[in-house]
Amino acid sequence: MWSIVLSVAFVLGLYLFIDSRIKAAREAALKATAEVELREKRGPSMLEAAAAVAVPFIAKVGAGRFADAYPSMATPYRSAVALSSFEKACRASPVLAGARSVALNRLRQQNAGTAATIEAMGVLDSSAGAVPIRFVFVQEGGQLRILVVSLAGVPVLQGVTPQ
Repeated sequence: MWSIVLSVAFVLGLYLFIDSRIKAAREAALKATAEVELREKRGPSMLEAAAAVAVPFIAKVGAGRFADAYPSMATPYRSAVALSSFEKACRASPVLAGARSVALNRLRQQNAGTAATIEAMGVLDSSAGAVPIRFVFVQEGGQLRILVVSLAGVPVLQGVTPQ
């Protein structure tokens, strides 16, 4: 008699345990789905937006297509630095001129009233080796543009010049 009671209790306990695990897994899946849907509604993250500018920029510079990369630079940069000087600065840096790819992994945004700057940091893969890279972006016409590119903490392309 006790063996029947214990067997029923065991089966009932096992059923309740399995049921709770299924419910927990279902809730986790629903939560993950809701997060993905929310992210899709919001659009790309700022880091993704920065990468959408930086990755093709680096590909163009690494391929020596400086005229194609130049429009990615912010207006203050293009006002201060001519295309020929931009090309010269890119060629002067063996790391930048040999760029193969870039991966951004951190982003910092700073606001001052309605103005904002975005700094994205990551790693540049180059034929001269891998180095830390930092981009400073500004918003222009709803799009990110590059104001400064620094390699290993040293600005190699900068749209901020001392007066």
